[in-house]
Amino acid sequence: MSLKRILVLDGVVAVCRFQDDGTILEGAGQLPAELQARLAHFAQWYRRMVSGNIDLFSLFSQIRGWTPAKGWVVHGSGMTVCNVANLVALVDNREARVNEIMAALEEASHQ
Repeated sequence: MSLKRILVLDGVVAVCRFQDDGTILEGAGQLPAELQARLAHFAQWYRRMVSGNIDLFSLFSQIRGWTPAKGWVVHGSGMTVCNVANLVALVDNREARVNEIMAALEEASHQ
């Protein structure tokens, strides 16, 4: 699934694919290139933080199945950031169906 197929989903403002160091590989949407690059760096940083927290939780709780994390969602009052693997989408809460967007990101992450 290409980024443009994710971009046409209701509420998606921008979508980016990034490398493990946060460098943007490709982006699409209504954000200028500089803001897409900042979104990619944020997603990479946040993914690392979530991964570390989940690893600690798994270690201390002794409950299996938490790692690796498939993705994360940060929900704000007007916008939400959704991440799966090396894909991140910025969505408008008024229009977005987050479950649909996460499923599309999951599918695209395997291609």
